[in-house]
This record gives sequence, C-alpha cells and structure tokens, in this order.
Amino acid sequence: MIGKKLGKKLNDTKKVNFKNIKNLCSQETFFVYESWISWLINNKKYSKNTISSYSYDFKYFLNFITLHFEINTVKIHHIEKLKLRDFRSWLSFLNIINPSIKSNSLARARASIKSFYFFCIHEKKITSSEVSKLSSPKLPKSLPRPLSENQILKFIELLDSEENELVRKRNKALIYLFWGCGLRVSEALSLDKKQIDSDFLIVLGKGRKERMIPLLPIIKKELNKWLLLRKRISPIKTDALFVSKIGNRLSPRYVQKFIERIRNQLGLEKNVTPHSFRHSFASHLLMNGVDLRTLQLMLGHSSLSTTQHYLKITNKFADEVYKKTHPRAK
Repeated sequence: MIGKKLGKKLNDTKKVNFKNIKNLCSQETFFVYESWISWLINNKKYSKNTISSYSYDFKYFLNFITLHFEINTVKIHHIEKLKLRDFRSWLSFLNIINPSIKSNSLARARASIKSFYFFCIHEKKITSSEVSKLSSPKLPKSLPRPLSENQILKFIELLDSEENELVRKRNKALIYLFWGCGLRVSEALSLDKKQIDSDFLIVLGKGRKERMIPLLPIIKKELNKWLLLRKRISPIKTDALFVSKIGNRLSPRYVQKFIERIRNQLGLEKNVTPHSFRHSFASHLLMNGVDLRTLQLMLGHSSLSTTQHYLKITNKFADEVYKKTHPRAK
C-alpha cells in the first residue's frame, strides 16, 4: 500500500512536478543516468523507442523519489536507500497519477528501473538493492484476434481508392510488408533501400538481430511500384525505404493514423493496429501448416515459447497437428 503521507500529497496533483530529468537530480545522478543510457545503446543494442520509454520511466521514478523523501534533488544515496515497500509504493504512485495505465506499461517501468539498478550495482555506484524482489505485474495473455484474409483485402481495396499516387503506392507496399513479411512497424520504417536483396528482405529486429525474410512475388511487385515513384521525390534526405512527400523517413505516428482512418471506414474494432497485420501473418501461416520453428525465425522471436504464446494455437489446430505427427496416431 502506498504510504498515507505520500498518498495525501498526491491528492493535490500540482504536487507532482514533472520536470526534466536533469532538473530532478544531482550532477552525479545525472551522470549515472547518461552512462546507463549509453550502456543500453552500445551494449544492450536497445532501439530508440525502448531508450525513450526507459528515460520516460526513469523521470517518473525520480518524481516519485522527490515526493517520497520530500526533497528537490535526487542523489545517489536516495536511490540506494529505497526498500521493497518503497518500490511497491512507486508502482502505486504510477497507478495514482495515471489510473488508466496498462499492465504492460507497469511491467516495462519495472524492467526499466531494475535495469538502472543493475547498472548502478555493476558500476559500483551502489552496493545492493531490493528492487530484484519486486514481482512483475501480471500481464493479460490474450492477444488481438488476427484479421481475416477478406478483411485485409478490403483494407487494401480502400487503399487503392487514395487519389494521391505516391501515398497510395507507398501505403499499399507497407501493408503488404506487414502482412506478407510479419514486420513490426519499427522494423518496416527503419528499412533502408539497400536491405531489399532481390528475393529477400534483410531485417534488423529487436536487439539489433538480423534476419532474412523471403519476398513473395506480389510483395516485390508492390515494392517496385513504390520504388519507381520514390525516385520522383526531391530532395530525398534519407536512405529510408519509406519516405514522406518531402523526403523524410516515415514516422510510426503517420502509419498509426492512416491505418486508424481505414479501420474506421471499414467498421473494424478499435484494437486493429499496424501490429494486427503481423499477428495475421503469423496466424495465417500457422493455420496453413508452417512449423513453429520456421515461424519463430521469420518473426524474429528469441524464444520458441514466445511464438507459441503469441499465436494462441487453437485447440482444433493443435488436435490436427497431434494426429498428423504422433507416431501412434496413424
């Protein structure tokens, strides 16, 4: 339970002063923060999005400490003296300032701060911490339902009605990459032209792990249409495969917005996002007999159990696989 003293302060939201990280901590603490971020980038190979999320979580953590200890500047000794009950109060603090916070955001916040403490102990900035005893919030195991082939084809049909040729062909190529290659949005938008190697796509996934995904003829066709149009954009300020009308690398927010617009036109559920096409890719392949190991490689999962959880194999399909593969089933 969050302490009564801290809880009373939070009743007045003006008490929560969301300053920049540098203004919340001592010079020493800020130096440790910068060193941690550098370590995440260079040693852990975390993406820009992950780094941004971890920094966001750290800022809220510092805000909590200022309220918890009634201080203006967080020093290393404040960070070291936090006990397990204090970390639990911090999770409660996150729920109070954002009642609609999702469990996966809480899990990420916990991972962020555990990573920071691990770094501090490794670099001998602190001697120990009870943060390792902080249990993970339980995450829902359900995943969004995949789109049917018919729904995706209707989606593409609406894309074809776009008047601007550049927007039409670019967005269509993007959807085919999501659905036909199972790419994450970050993976698709980080692609450079050189990563398309005739019949294969070279993808840099999570942890900067490289994988090769075969390109179906229809995907190559749509990509080539887009690449021809891309040459007309001048000036192009990047080697990015997907660029805006003014030549900048396309942003995730733009992709979210155009998919949201078409989703609404089709009357699809609100949980249909760019990631739904990756989920559809995986589910469609699985239901058509692709083995999990192959699918794991194509999705870029480090663990096979992640693939199994992600796909939510239906009882019916599992029964069919069992009857086909078990030596005593014949």
